[in-house]
Amino acid sequence: RMVRSIQASLDYYTQQFGPYPHGQLRFVEQPGDGVSLHASPVNISYEEGFSLLNPGGDPRNIDLPFAVVAHEVAHQWWGATLTPAPVEGAAVLTESLAWYSALQVVERTLGREHLRRLLSMMREVYATPRTRAEVPLLRATDSSFLTYRKGPFAMYALREYAGAEQVNTALRRLLERHGSGTPPLATSLDLYRELQAVIPQSLHYLLVDLFEANTFWELATQRVTAKQTETGTWQVTLDVKTRKVVVDTAGVETEVPMDDLIEVGVFTAAKAGGPGEPLYLQMHRVRSGEHRITVMVASKPARAGIDPRNLLIDVEGDDNLKEITRAEGQKR
Repeated sequence: RMVRSIQASLDYYTQQFGPYPHGQLRFVEQPGDGVSLHASPVNISYEEGFSLLNPGGDPRNIDLPFAVVAHEVAHQWWGATLTPAPVEGAAVLTESLAWYSALQVVERTLGREHLRRLLSMMREVYATPRTRAEVPLLRATDSSFLTYRKGPFAMYALREYAGAEQVNTALRRLLERHGSGTPPLATSLDLYRELQAVIPQSLHYLLVDLFEANTFWELATQRVTAKQTETGTWQVTLDVKTRKVVVDTAGVETEVPMDDLIEVGVFTAAKAGGPGEPLYLQMHRVRSGEHRITVMVASKPARAGIDPRNLLIDVEGDDNLKEITRAEGQKR
């Protein structure tokens, strides 16, 4: 399992970010019942407890060892090849980019549904009560929440909005300009500039929300109805409530005007713990407040919601999707 992840990771990272810079890669087991790993150039060490993990017994059906190994191999680029300057934001260039890279390896090798389950597990951190007072991601240091969770989520959201090729192009350019290990060393501002250069101007507001500001979206689907038309298609109506706030380091929340692109999704009946197959998944321009959104789908829907994949930072993400209520007058 570990070797499969190593091979898949080396293949993908070499293709996307450039050649692996060494002639070998070693995984070294050391005594201990812990499950932690540590990546250095060439050598990645892990405690023997890690090799005793049993993904086959995971009720969430997640191959966590595969994902963690992909994360550690990614450090051969993010941390070893690219050495960040020891300033605010340094951990974004190592931990956040390593996890973002690993997510892509998981998706490419194990499939999009496996990635969905892994992301769902990673978002469980939101269930832990915490203050929203925090520095923006560009200034993150070693906070495990910011760099191991919010950072990868921000990069993944950007990929889903702008495209993987655009985001990976920015990362390649970052490595080309700062991967020598010699001064000037890279900072999170260098990453931000590379992203600004490739992300469409229409999405620069999202860059600000994800990286420059400590932004939270409050998105909720209040009610969903569906009605079959005479032609056999289904009209789905969603009543949603949306709000966006910026929180400073003292915890003061400021509501900001919202005119954002947000994904709206309609799905078939859920199966195996998932939301079902998507019948409709499109971006809509949404402002703050209460709204009614109507879309048409070809088959019978079961659930619908706003930002159904939790792409944006929404602490209460469980209220994004709702079961559909049968409408009056539905064709039998």
